[in-house]
Amino acid sequence: MSRMLIVARTEFLTLVRTKAFIIGILAMPVIVGLSIVFQIFAATHADTSDHTLAVVDRTGALYDTLAAAADEHNASGVSNGKRTGPRFLLTRVDAAGRSPAELEATLSDRVRRRELFGFVEIPANVLASPAGASDDEQLAYYTETPSYTALSDWIRDAVGAAVTARRLKAANVDPDLVKTLTRPTRVTTLGLVQRNADGTISEAKRTDALQTFVVPFALVYLLFLSVMASAPQLLTAVIEEKLSRISEVLISSITPFQLMVGKLIGVASVSALLALVYLVGGMYVLASTGHLSAIQPALIGWFAVFLLCAVLMFGSVFVAIGSACSDIKDSQSMMQPIMILLVLPLIAAPVVLRAPGSTIAVVASLIPTATPFLMLLRLAMTPPPPLWQACLSVALTLGTAVVFVWAAGRIFRVGLLMQGKPPNLPELLRWIRQ
Repeated sequence: MSRMLIVARTEFLTLVRTKAFIIGILAMPVIVGLSIVFQIFAATHADTSDHTLAVVDRTGALYDTLAAAADEHNASGVSNGKRTGPRFLLTRVDAAGRSPAELEATLSDRVRRRELFGFVEIPANVLASPAGASDDEQLAYYTETPSYTALSDWIRDAVGAAVTARRLKAANVDPDLVKTLTRPTRVTTLGLVQRNADGTISEAKRTDALQTFVVPFALVYLLFLSVMASAPQLLTAVIEEKLSRISEVLISSITPFQLMVGKLIGVASVSALLALVYLVGGMYVLASTGHLSAIQPALIGWFAVFLLCAVLMFGSVFVAIGSACSDIKDSQSMMQPIMILLVLPLIAAPVVLRAPGSTIAVVASLIPTATPFLMLLRLAMTPPPPLWQACLSVALTLGTAVVFVWAAGRIFRVGLLMQGKPPNLPELLRWIRQ
């Protein structure tokens, strides 16, 4: 036992004393902060250019309304004298005496010459009542940049509002009255009312998006980051020890299984340290903003349990791959399936986040390789899953981790001293059975 702890301590100090580890801890909050600042900056400064739109109004009645709507849109995109959004400049195109094909070709040439950003054709019968309009009559928007949807969305909404107002006016209905009568009703999402022990009833609290979505996904991402920042390092360390023949010296004084377990303990300690640093930092931020109640103490305990399970499962796999390969190039193809298993829970997380109690979410959170991430996500949400599901997930994950560690120990024992061509899957299975 003391020898395993010596290996664990050496592995821990080797990883945490590196410049990459220290820089990584300090750089992550900076990167997250810069990404938030960039998104805020991009939302207000990324698109501040002029977009000239030619309007072919075959109704002869909508252009002035659209021009006024464009002026209103352009004015709303200015804050403190600085433009914070795109400006849409409309120009009228007279279609009289010109064939549709010739007009469209001419305007397309102007778009290619960058004189226009695009052009839109408004059909003549767009003002007809819905019962009298044909299905094939619709706005036709032409552009060389279809990925830019801000202008097409605006023209759709602006024309739709203008057409609706004219149809109501033609039916002798006051558009302002319709707007007032059809004003949507706002919905406030609240938690449940609590009946206290003394018989009093406490008011329901308004749900917080931070507690509902941000904190659960942040914990899952932190778990993924903690595993990825430490477990793959085992693969590189084992291969380097094989190439330098250090492993041959080590197993002369310690069994291969003890060596492997010592490395796993060291890596688990590194993951715990990394998670602790970020958890303390995150809780400090939540406390500073008055949202510390978003993280319950029990949730920290579940996080620690699932972190240990994830590190043991995936760390043992990386150890086994490192012992079976003689260089980094050989390990790349064997790592791909493991990386897929690590990424799949992040892909499934939005589905679980939307419906945590669905059958898909329950089944996915009980798959051992995905359980540490998805069950933690469900536990961080309201309401949490039943206790039996959480306990079952821990039992399944710990059992799988024990099997992975046992199988990795068999592979590690044989592969640690082997050189040359890496084994294939049938050979690895034979090593496990022997």
